[in-house]
Amino acid sequence: MGKYIIKRVLQFIPVFLGVTLILFALQNIVPGDPIKLIGGDKALPPATELQLRVRYHLVQVDESGNAVLDENGDPVPETMWNRYVYYMTGLLHGDLGQSYQRKLPVTDIFLQKYPYTVKLAACAIVLEAIMGIGAGIISAVKRYSFWDILVTLTTSVLVAVPAFWLGMLLQLFFGVLIKDWTGGAFSLPISGAGGPSSQYQDWVHYILPAITLASVSTAYAARIMRSQLLDVMNQDYIRTAKAKGLSNRAIIWKHALKNALIPVVTYIGVDFGAMLSGAILTETVFNWPGIGSEIYRAISMRDWPLVMGGVTLIVVVVMVINLLVDVSYAFLDPRIRLGGPSDKA
Repeated sequence: MGKYIIKRVLQFIPVFLGVTLILFALQNIVPGDPIKLIGGDKALPPATELQLRVRYHLVQVDESGNAVLDENGDPVPETMWNRYVYYMTGLLHGDLGQSYQRKLPVTDIFLQKYPYTVKLAACAIVLEAIMGIGAGIISAVKRYSFWDILVTLTTSVLVAVPAFWLGMLLQLFFGVLIKDWTGGAFSLPISGAGGPSSQYQDWVHYILPAITLASVSTAYAARIMRSQLLDVMNQDYIRTAKAKGLSNRAIIWKHALKNALIPVVTYIGVDFGAMLSGAILTETVFNWPGIGSEIYRAISMRDWPLVMGGVTLIVVVVMVINLLVDVSYAFLDPRIRLGGPSDKA
């Protein structure tokens, strides 16, 4: 397995370089002068504007660090390749640049926002794993029963409902209607993540966003779990176990479940990576102070360092989660050898 992990880590390098190159090219294709964006509505003095262009490697500089001027006295633009090299050098040192609008390092912004996204994703993935796998098992074991029909109907509705619309319905019901019906005795927070000024405990703020974020994924996880478990239960080794007199409970928990879980773990793992990348719609609806809503605001304001830093972070998180999911296969099914026949999983 060690060789497999090393091989996968090495595969990250061309993927990472390719993604950053595409992002950097898109940033330069989109119309707009970053220095004008930094200045906003105010016109910057020529000297200040030139200093900013030197700082952001938009113009060529000499050995003394001064801008190189052409025969007309205008600064010579830096080549695209050199700008990409400057960008990658800073990236490898943990420097994601500085936000145009907030005038803060992108790294500091993400360090402040990312814990909220991680906590929300953790709550959502726990709901997805427990409810999705549990509902799928019940639906498969109680095939064609009332519970199977209920799970099928519920998952169909959840798949069809857009996440942002479900979030707004939950806000309306649990934040407004129930509060009116109970005379203000009960309600759930519909915005923000709590804090010193909140009237609720901080953990209560996670309930509605976590349910919204996990809803569609839970439905898919339940469907995958049901179909995989039914397929495994028809395998020859399951018939052999039944012939030996094992109970259905023992057959499911000791033999069928591990094999049926592999596709479900794949889906949940990939989905967890997507959640850790920031759920833009959910975080925007609930005004959640995570990186998803931060990236959304950055896109609307053309704050490209923040956008590129966010997407770069997303790529790294997804690659790492995918690697962890692949490695987990060997623990769920010992027959799988990820590193080849000579490696022991």
